[in-house]
Amino acid sequence: MDEETRLVPVQDESALTENETAVLVPMAVGEVATKIIAALDMIAALVPDLRKPHPATAKKVRGARTVPREAVSSIVAMVEASPLLQGVLPMKIDRAHEVLGSADAYRLLGERLDLLRSQVKYTAEARWAEVVAQAMQAYVIASTLAEDPKEAELAAHVATIRRHLGRRNAATGKRKKKTE
Repeated sequence: MDEETRLVPVQDESALTENETAVLVPMAVGEVATKIIAALDMIAALVPDLRKPHPATAKKVRGARTVPREAVSSIVAMVEASPLLQGVLPMKIDRAHEVLGSADAYRLLGERLDLLRSQVKYTAEARWAEVVAQAMQAYVIASTLAEDPKEAELAAHVATIRRHLGRRNAATGKRKKKTE
């Protein structure tokens, strides 16, 4: 089968009157995926200071997760209040405030992206499950019909599919031991 096609509703429904509905237009899922990937790249470009994970810094980044936010906020306040520490430490107070202020926004963005990822994954699996349910129903019906000697061609297909499924028409599960 060529690239899968599905119906995608028209995005702008603001011009529709009460009696009109959105028009469904065929669109290849691969084409939609390509557009979404391009949009994600544009979104990534908007994220300030976006970094890719790197093995050289991964240990330091992972270790910083163990330091509570409250402790860092207190340290920043301490450095701000002490001219002596400001003169000795290379700490950039403005940068610390910016990072502390944006941490929640990055967390929310990450959670929303995780949700989108799980929705995309579930959508693919749910669509697959729909096709599998229909295919297995067809297989069960064909298996029953293939028992008729007149349906030798159908029986050959069923045998091939049975091999693909790894089914041997054997009972599943543990067999009960016969008690004498």
